[in-house]
Amino acid sequence: MASARQKGKKWYARWRLQDGRGAEKGGFLDRKSALNYAKEQEVLERKNINTRPSEVNMTVFDFVDSVWKSTLTVRSQTKLDYQRALNSHILPKFGDTPMNKIKPADIESWMSELESSTGLAPRTIEKHVNLLATILKKAQENGYIQKSPFATIKRKKAKILRKRIPLENHEVKALVKALPPQYQILVWIGYWTGMRPSEILGVAWSQLDFEKGTITIDRQISAKTTEIWEAEGLKTDASYRVIGFSKELQRLIKEHVELYGFGPEGLILKNRLGGVLRYKDAARLFRIAAKAAGLQEGQRMHVLRHTCVSLLIAQGVNIKAIQAWVGHSSISQTLDTYGHLFPGSMTELAEKLDEYALLAASEEFLKMAN
Repeated sequence: MASARQKGKKWYARWRLQDGRGAEKGGFLDRKSALNYAKEQEVLERKNINTRPSEVNMTVFDFVDSVWKSTLTVRSQTKLDYQRALNSHILPKFGDTPMNKIKPADIESWMSELESSTGLAPRTIEKHVNLLATILKKAQENGYIQKSPFATIKRKKAKILRKRIPLENHEVKALVKALPPQYQILVWIGYWTGMRPSEILGVAWSQLDFEKGTITIDRQISAKTTEIWEAEGLKTDASYRVIGFSKELQRLIKEHVELYGFGPEGLILKNRLGGVLRYKDAARLFRIAAKAAGLQEGQRMHVLRHTCVSLLIAQGVNIKAIQAWVGHSSISQTLDTYGHLFPGSMTELAEKLDEYALLAASEEFLKMAN
């Protein structure tokens, strides 16, 4: 039964939980306020809504640390990404705040702060916001809060402000020339295959079939210095794929191996000491070469992937085939990323309709003449 008792100058509300144990919350100025609160909690308990003070008053930090982390079933790299987002932008703002005290206005204010003062890309901000929403949803599902403040917030999908612009042929050649000779094959593998940077760095001789003209993409370089390839495999099931192995790339790789040999476990690329070339070091080499080659500021290794796709599109390859080639999980992902590279403006579409109408009219005229 709901009750109230006094301790010193403060009153405490007492009520019974669903499991039969008692709960208590203090800080009320009079008996009536404490008793009304206790009765409200018992009503919530009868509705199967958790009212245990130690849980409903839990801060974001305590929930993340004691509950949410243990529920994660994502890759280790994703966990690291989550932790960086939490430490840099989420916990500094909400870490010490009880989850049931966070209001929609607090979330919206934080979102505005991220957009106006952090210099973060829209997509990065979207990821941070979605991460907090996921955490609070998990808290709601497990009875730590009655309702997530995100329930009334409309979240917009981030817009890509800068389209992915592929390299021109002369830029690719300039980039190759700006790299030390033993690392030039990195550009050619990316250019001819469209692999992700971590997949390029993880390519080994055993994946290359010179007779069939195929490359099996089934691994990527690990960020951990204790292993060569990522133990958890590729990013998604769709990332496991077999693509074509052009004659030109076959020639370039053979020449590279003859000159520089293999890295550990038959890796095509290796660092200057003969060990594994990690993403961090390769990215630094690429940035330096890109600057020396006069490429657009901010270009990273991923531009090689975009360049390969642009070549496929220019050759008339259909979007479904490109999806399989690059290892996207859905065709919508491919369209969102590369749709702007497909030729055809609204004017060109109208011209095609005109061409069809003229053709149909001429065919009808020939029928009448005969």
